[in-house]
Amino acid sequence: MMIRGLGAPTRVLELVRQALFVNLHWTQIVLKNMVWATLAEAVVRGLKFLLLPILARVFGPAEFGKFAFAYSFAAMFDVVFDSGLALTTTRELAVAKVNEHLLPDILLMKLALGGLGVAGLALGMMLITPDPTTRWMILVLGVAFFVLEMVNLSFSVFRAWQRMEYEFLVRVAQALFLVLGVGWIAWRAPSVLNVTYAYLISGILTLGLILVVMRGGPWRISLHVRRNVWARVLRVALPLALASGATTVYMNVDSVMLGYFGKIIDTGWYNVAIRITGVLLVPTGLLSLVIFPAFASTSANVDVTFRRRWDTWSAGMVAVGAYIACTVVATADPVIGVVFGPAFHPAGTALKILAITVALIFVYTPSFQAMIVFDRQRTLFWCLLSAAVVNVVLNILLIPPFGLYGSAWATVATHVVILGELFVLAGRCTPLRPVNRALVWAMISAGTAAAAAWWGMLAVGHAAWLAVPVGGIVFAGVWVGLRKSVAFGMVASW
Repeated sequence: MMIRGLGAPTRVLELVRQALFVNLHWTQIVLKNMVWATLAEAVVRGLKFLLLPILARVFGPAEFGKFAFAYSFAAMFDVVFDSGLALTTTRELAVAKVNEHLLPDILLMKLALGGLGVAGLALGMMLITPDPTTRWMILVLGVAFFVLEMVNLSFSVFRAWQRMEYEFLVRVAQALFLVLGVGWIAWRAPSVLNVTYAYLISGILTLGLILVVMRGGPWRISLHVRRNVWARVLRVALPLALASGATTVYMNVDSVMLGYFGKIIDTGWYNVAIRITGVLLVPTGLLSLVIFPAFASTSANVDVTFRRRWDTWSAGMVAVGAYIACTVVATADPVIGVVFGPAFHPAGTALKILAITVALIFVYTPSFQAMIVFDRQRTLFWCLLSAAVVNVVLNILLIPPFGLYGSAWATVATHVVILGELFVLAGRCTPLRPVNRALVWAMISAGTAAAAAWWGMLAVGHAAWLAVPVGGIVFAGVWVGLRKSVAFGMVASW
């Protein structure tokens, strides 16, 4: 679009419109999606993170632990509610827009799976706890998670269309509904059961917004089962669902087992640490969110450009993960004390242990995504299933004697297993080489920069507001210096 004849303010507005609302070429689309995804994560995570200290301080470790136990158990049924359909939808629509005719059938599958998942959850809650209040909390949260999975399906459409601005609006609306609801409950009717109602109501309001916005379009439910379509979609979705199920197990089973063993207070402490870890992992989800459709759409031609982009992404992930991990180790205790209060002090040590997990996830995320991009979901499932088995066994062994710290180390060991498996499998099952000289040098550079940043933050002291930016400056300086060194030129070339 020509903009030379426009006035200066109008030209600026037109440039902004083209940069943020128009899909032009690969690089611009990735950057545009990155901007909207970053804004969404910053706003949504910021709003939702407010809930964590509110819930922790209002209810204390015991009641918060009860809520976390119910939340984690209900979350394990997300695998049934989603069944791999969200990622399958993104992939199918990213490959070809004509595949939009699959959406009505996918929505019908969602409803059927939702009924199956709620039935399984109702049976499971009878076995996991005898407490009627906890059972009701589990049921309400389960229904809420199903509703939110319906919302997430709309995000798959937006991502496939490369229209992250739409997802931004919906996600912010849902976060506002939730924060306002929980805030009102904490002020006027403090009860962990009432908090579960806030989750359900916010999900329903958001789904209603989606239905209004997408009415008359592809967002409609099929009235008939087309067997050929179901077979086509489920062939891709079910392996993803199995892989997601294994992931869901090792992400939630620690909290469930802590509660099952009667360590409810430990559950409260551990969930403060694990939820902070979830916030720290936002960049990996964010980068994968915007990169996955772009790589999926060009995966048929794995040329030098594709490999160079992949290596650049992998190196960047290593750097971000290393900096975040060293920041957590240096600042965990004072941050926990200030934000959550002295009652949650044990969460600081658990958070330091889980910082190792953060670094590992950043390192293996590109290999994880490679398995999906190149249609190796079944292999990915077996990888994650074996890790889930390791996690369950280690939790059984470590929780009784060590409580939340046993769970934290079990989580670290689980991700070490995943890292090793993914490096081997991605190298054998995809055209990429996840372990190469570029990655090795990135890890050496990141490790050196992280060590320097950690010492810098320790020198500053307990003032986290100053230590974090100082550490960031030190890390960036060392990282850039090493990356531009002669040694990098020698070892990173193909």
